[in-house]
Amino acid sequence: MTTKIPSQSLLNEKKSLKDEIISLSSDLMYPSESDEKIEYFEMEVSTDEKLSLANFRIYNGIRPEIVIEEMDLELFFMPLIKTEDWFGEDEKKWAEDSLKLKNLLSEKLKEIKILKVNKIEIDVYLFGKSEENKWEGIKTKLIET
Repeated sequence: MTTKIPSQSLLNEKKSLKDEIISLSSDLMYPSESDEKIEYFEMEVSTDEKLSLANFRIYNGIRPEIVIEEMDLELFFMPLIKTEDWFGEDEKKWAEDSLKLKNLLSEKLKEIKILKVNKIEIDVYLFGKSEENKWEGIKTKLIET
């Protein structure tokens, strides 16, 4: 009797979106006046309807007087994926990982929203609805004075 050895692809079970995001963003920092870590973000929402700003505020404990603005996907990723002639290997890998993260989020998420919360010290949430019907994505902080 022969034993069949599973292929490498079967051994590497499909990663969850969360694991893929964490893997790509673990070393990424968002450039602003203070470079801030990019982290995985998930929101437990109990509705299948489109997510309103009011619901976003409720689920994340954001007071009504706090300013929330939308941001464009291309604009968000621009400082992360641009490359310069002087880049070393680390900077090139950072730009490549950022582009991979952008592509992953664009492919795997529907109804993508990018919300900037507050002024000066701004929390930024980039998220959408995943195949698992969860609101997932990334978050970071910008400092704009």
